[in-house]
Amino acid sequence: MDSRRLKYFVQIVDSGSITRAAAVTGIAQPALSQQLAVLENELKVKLLDRSVSGVTPTPAGKILYAHAQTILRQVEDMRQAVHREMQPLSGAVNLGMSPTMVTRFALPLIEKVCSQHPEMHLQIREEGSAVLNELLINGRIELSISPTRPDNDVIVGEELLSDPLMLMYPASWSIANDAPLEDLAALPWIVPRRPHSIRAVVDGVFAAASLSPYVVVELDSLQNVIETVRRGLGVAAMVSDAVKADLDAGTVKCRPLGTVSPMRPMFLAHRRTPALSRPAQFVYDVLREIAADVRMDEPHKVEQPAAH
Repeated sequence: MDSRRLKYFVQIVDSGSITRAAAVTGIAQPALSQQLAVLENELKVKLLDRSVSGVTPTPAGKILYAHAQTILRQVEDMRQAVHREMQPLSGAVNLGMSPTMVTRFALPLIEKVCSQHPEMHLQIREEGSAVLNELLINGRIELSISPTRPDNDVIVGEELLSDPLMLMYPASWSIANDAPLEDLAALPWIVPRRPHSIRAVVDGVFAAASLSPYVVVELDSLQNVIETVRRGLGVAAMVSDAVKADLDAGTVKCRPLGTVSPMRPMFLAHRRTPALSRPAQFVYDVLREIAADVRMDEPHKVEQPAAH
């Protein structure tokens, strides 16, 4: 069925006469009448009742009119969707992520966006998981990467990665590979304030052994925590990828936090509604690709210090 004939039919019904519809569409009245006749012949029903005052739809015509409007809207939506898909991605995408994920995700994401869609504008915020969750729920950001599992009616997401949380300590220190948790708990700890996810893991590891870490400083800034450890002022729990440059340079060391390092998952999340914009969907897909590449690569190998 030709959508043009449906469009002509809707216009005839809306105009109330073939003459007025011909004036609106710019099609000669005989040609418009012919299109109507073809439509009636195709459906094998009479669609319009004619009178001296104009035309009105028959019961069959009313049914066709309702369906035709839906079909024409869908056709127009399809045209616009196809047209949008052909347009370059542009506009802002607001993304939030935990500081430990910035090096791993933000830099390759920026490279991809700048090379493929330079008209897009990325806005990346570094925040703790509690703040990111609130920003996402309130619609202040469109996507987040954080250790907060999306398990409510507002947010949906998936696990991207799960990294071991390591014990980071100054390069000048020596900690035996078989050091018991009691010895690790007695070290001067630099930890973020509660309810930070890293703090929760550290507390949980020691609480499971009926221990408490000796906390000397509470610091929320990732870079300040790393710098404090560099200066030999204490130890901290950290994802090794976040300090890869320091490990390579030999300014800090890492070892498992306990017999088996606890895992720290990261989730990519967004609001259930509204649907992601095309630029945000592109960012979402790129982040998943980056995570897949990371999972395929060998994890950063941490040299264990010799026991002393």
